[in-house]
Amino acid sequence: MKYWFEKFIMAVTFICLLLHPFQDSISQSKNSNPVSETKSELGTDLDSKINPELNSEPETNSETNRRPNTEVENTAGRKSNTPLRKNYIKNFQSAKKFLRRIYKQIPNDFYCGCKFEKDLNQMGRYRILSESCGLDSRTGSNRALMVEWEHIVPAHQFGHQRECWTKKDCTHSGKSLRGRKCCSATDPIFSEIEGDLHNLVPAPGEINNDRANFSFGEIPGEKRAYGLCDFEVDFKNKVAEPKESIRGDIARIYFYMEKQWNIPIPKDKRKLYESWHKLDPPDTFEIRKNEIIERIQGRKNPFLP
Repeated sequence: MKYWFEKFIMAVTFICLLLHPFQDSISQSKNSNPVSETKSELGTDLDSKINPELNSEPETNSETNRRPNTEVENTAGRKSNTPLRKNYIKNFQSAKKFLRRIYKQIPNDFYCGCKFEKDLNQMGRYRILSESCGLDSRTGSNRALMVEWEHIVPAHQFGHQRECWTKKDCTHSGKSLRGRKCCSATDPIFSEIEGDLHNLVPAPGEINNDRANFSFGEIPGEKRAYGLCDFEVDFKNKVAEPKESIRGDIARIYFYMEKQWNIPIPKDKRKLYESWHKLDPPDTFEIRKNEIIERIQGRKNPFLP
């Protein structure tokens, strides 16, 4: 009887894990001020409280956990073998659903370290708690305190050379579309790149808008336009400067996007990003997030351990 009782408990546990693969995957972060709290401390918290199921090695070779390798076209028109899992991200909209689950218990934006919470007036949206980080608006925009999902490598960079981006007679579901909207609706390869979780982070909406499709770099001086948030934008030279503690993260995302999707790093930025990669090595938060995304998406960023 004891043997069969133990088998029954194991079966119930396994079914629960299948039904709720991400429930309680990440526990609450430390209740401290993000202005002084480093991403390394956040990573330590994530590392110590992550669900064992998501913390284990992904079964990348299991036939039950992935679809057969499918050749997909990258931005240069070449082919690459990408393992597509049953729940692989098909587009930006499905990516945002998973991102909300990943950041549910570690609700801090990427650029400023601000805490955020669900917006009670807008379903599926998050509002930044400005008092948690000293964030202020440059223009008084309503987007300043709303969380948006920012592409580190901008959509313009991996989309503007695709046919769908410049197509003049693009229509979908009876609507006339242009540029990125046309690509999102009609180009499945663009949609998969646009929804790649490795390239997406939560950011204040105004900063997301101001950064636009500018490349990252270093700007002389420290002219702050967003309160205490250490993020600068040089609109004239089209450059955005992030805080030092996330520069390595940004560099590794660029390296990943180049390797996975053949999106070239600007020639004048490669040495700078290589330097950022060395000066800001991966911390626990970045490593654990990479592992979670691998379990969801079926591939990891190889520039992380």
